Amino acid sequence: MEQLLRTEPFMRTCQLALVPARRGADVPAIVGWSAGAPLPLLCALLRSWEERFGARVLSGFGGALTVSVARPPQDLAQAERLALEHVLTTADNIVDDPPTPFPEYAGELPGRYLWRLWWD
Repeated sequence: MEQLLRTEPFMRTCQLALVPARRGADVPAIVGWSAGAPLPLLCALLRSWEERFGARVLSGFGGALTVSVARPPQDLAQAERLALEHVLTTADNIVDDPPTPFPEYAGELPGRYLWRLWWD
């Protein structure tokens, strides 16, 4: 861990927080996390992803959100619907930096156990 702290500058400023919430999907709203995402929509999507994919918020740091996924989509139809939902988050890594072609993005989702969204 000491080596990691020396090599990763963001780890020096990262803090752990315990948040009283019934669901992890509610944590961004409870803490007032704001990164440019439409927060009510994002939390609603996170709740849906919890139920459908076993998704859990791992971290919200700066403008980035990392989500662990227990049951990622298994087929292209499911992945395409999920990709549309990811676009709804307005995450810059999907729609702006530069925009990822939709078929390519959807095709990468089956079997992916970690989703990272960020807003500049």
